[in-house]
Amino acid sequence: MSHPIAVRTFADEVKAIPGGEHLELCYACGTCVSKCMIQQKVEPDYNPRRLLRMAMMDMKEDAFTSPTTWMCSACDLCYQACPQEIHISQVIAAIKQLAVDAGYTSPLTPVAVNEDLCSGCGICVMVCPYEAPSLFEKDVDGVVDRLSQVDANKCMGCGTCVGACPLGAIGREGVTNADIQAQIPSTGMTIPDIITFVCDWSLREDADLEILESYPEEQVNVIHIPCTGRIDPQHALMALDSGVKGVLVCGCKPGECHFKRGNHVATCKLGLLDTLFHQIQPPHKEIRFVQIGTQERGRIRHEIDGLLTSLNTVKEAK
Repeated sequence: MSHPIAVRTFADEVKAIPGGEHLELCYACGTCVSKCMIQQKVEPDYNPRRLLRMAMMDMKEDAFTSPTTWMCSACDLCYQACPQEIHISQVIAAIKQLAVDAGYTSPLTPVAVNEDLCSGCGICVMVCPYEAPSLFEKDVDGVVDRLSQVDANKCMGCGTCVGACPLGAIGREGVTNADIQAQIPSTGMTIPDIITFVCDWSLREDADLEILESYPEEQVNVIHIPCTGRIDPQHALMALDSGVKGVLVCGCKPGECHFKRGNHVATCKLGLLDTLFHQIQPPHKEIRFVQIGTQERGRIRHEIDGLLTSLNTVKEAK
């Protein structure tokens, strides 16, 4: 007697990948959506609950083209709140792996490597939270050279590798060294009291962004970066050299970094900068690095006013 052949569903494929086995534990409560800032800040159609439901309903094409599949940064704020204790980012990663295997590609803009500048040092490989860069060997005029390459389907565009590359060989439009430096005041421009480098993922509410932008340009100049892991200590020193009195770097609280560990990389770099800064001891200058939690709404005003007060330059914000 013949037995019917079991048909492997899309849900079965997801559950077969390590991390995807908890797919069907989801009962679509929506807690993950309420915790994630991607829907609020970047993409209204981003919805982990909906993506997991697509997988369970065998909606493969819809799942592979969903922005949720490609935009999850594995910050895991949702995991901490999930009543079913589902590691949702791992389930999404399983769906993404199947999408890549099926020939789909990420819609995000990855960083690019300038091979003429790359020395193959491997620093980008060490700092990337997503294992996007890797080293390979290439024959250059008869000489085997080691260079970096980036997997576009893994890159999330955090810019951590851009800030870490000692030769400026990696970049992405909007976050290159030239892009950041162009926003630092120079001769002939209005020199503000302080410059604030801010990771906007650390400011959960639009009201906090409005506070940030409410200061007059002669008081505060705001430079937006995708993650504090992108910060280059040289930029802070350039700002002070331009005549700015204080530099404030605002990032995410430990355990809440949108790009997994970008704030840890920033802490290491700015810790070294702080040591150097105290050795030089420039008069009437100050650098601060603060990490703002997702629930600390309004704190950005406290930090800016605090630095302005310390520098004795407080003015009434417009």
